[in-house]
Amino acid sequence: MRLIKILLFFLIISVVSAGTLSAQVIPPDSDDSEQPDIRIGSEYSLLPVGGYTSDLGLFGGGLIQRIGYGNNIRPFLSNLIADFTISTKGNIDFDLYYEHTRTLGSDVRSLVEFTGQKIRQGYYFGIGNNTEYSDQQFDNNFFLFENRELAIYYQARKQIASFGEHGIFDLTGSVDFSYLNSLTRGETSKFEEDNPLGIGKSWSNKAGFGFISDSRDSEFSPTKGIRYEASFEVSSSIFGSDYAYSDLKIDLRHYLEVLDGFVLANNLNIESIQGNAPFWDLSIMGGNNGLRGYHLDRFRGDHSIMHLLELRTWLFSVWNDEIQVGSQLFWDSGRVFSESDSDTLFNNWQNSYGGGIIFTLFSPDLMLRSDVGFSDEAFRFYFGAGYVF
Repeated sequence: MRLIKILLFFLIISVVSAGTLSAQVIPPDSDDSEQPDIRIGSEYSLLPVGGYTSDLGLFGGGLIQRIGYGNNIRPFLSNLIADFTISTKGNIDFDLYYEHTRTLGSDVRSLVEFTGQKIRQGYYFGIGNNTEYSDQQFDNNFFLFENRELAIYYQARKQIASFGEHGIFDLTGSVDFSYLNSLTRGETSKFEEDNPLGIGKSWSNKAGFGFISDSRDSEFSPTKGIRYEASFEVSSSIFGSDYAYSDLKIDLRHYLEVLDGFVLANNLNIESIQGNAPFWDLSIMGGNNGLRGYHLDRFRGDHSIMHLLELRTWLFSVWNDEIQVGSQLFWDSGRVFSESDSDTLFNNWQNSYGGGIIFTLFSPDLMLRSDVGFSDEAFRFYFGAGYVF
């Protein structure tokens, strides 16, 4: 296990919450428990963070989230999350996520994600489920390459049916434009040895469709219900792409309160890519979104299956529930498939485990999380807005 020199994650330098406005609209002489939680106005959260790792050097940045509410519009009218990080080793990473549930005053829900990054410490461990790894090779930068990326993703969804107490069924359409420039760093590396498809400057542009079925009682902290999503995207020269392939994704989530105050959440992800996809758009596991504890982008393949299991609870609150503190334990498992791997479904699964804390800031919808994950190769710290799923 690779030792982090000083600190992989410095949780909080300071927390600034500003511009918070919320209200409940409840008719006189009514039972509060029977009325929905209706908010108006906007709620903000700003969290500067910084630290030091042997991968990044000194790094600093911040995360800001703004949630806007409309009268009797749930779960929100708009949700904006912006995350910026810069490090002394030359890494620059900016992510912007924006969602609006009433696009141009209609009932179409839109999601836009923008990513811009220059990563001097990109990780490439090869393609397959059993690629070789050693601490010595890692410390000698054998798995590094440089990556520069600009990407924008747009999804529109429209409800066509409802079911049960909270259930909705939406159809979705999406477009995805990605421009990458992947370079060797001028040293002997796994990336240079393999010379995978996708080196250099190229575009991968996709269009697709799908559906979402959602019956969760909350989009931010669900205690019951399901969320199923399936999508199918195609990359083609018709869209100006340099590659021709298709990508099928299935995302199944279940939530159940197993004991009073304890929620069991599980997430099954399946992905299948057909055609000639670049190495950076293969099915990738390792990092904040799955197999926490492994190095970032540890496993790549044409197909993958992954299961995330979490036990969540809220521990205590202060200032009349203005700030709530909770915790979660997790177990991640999964594997990728490539031409060099066995296609036996339940062989050679990778596993990681860990836990973390989560807290709300002056609103139950403004949630910040920190996890630490352990695997048989490394341990890693993570930070983000809200639960992983």
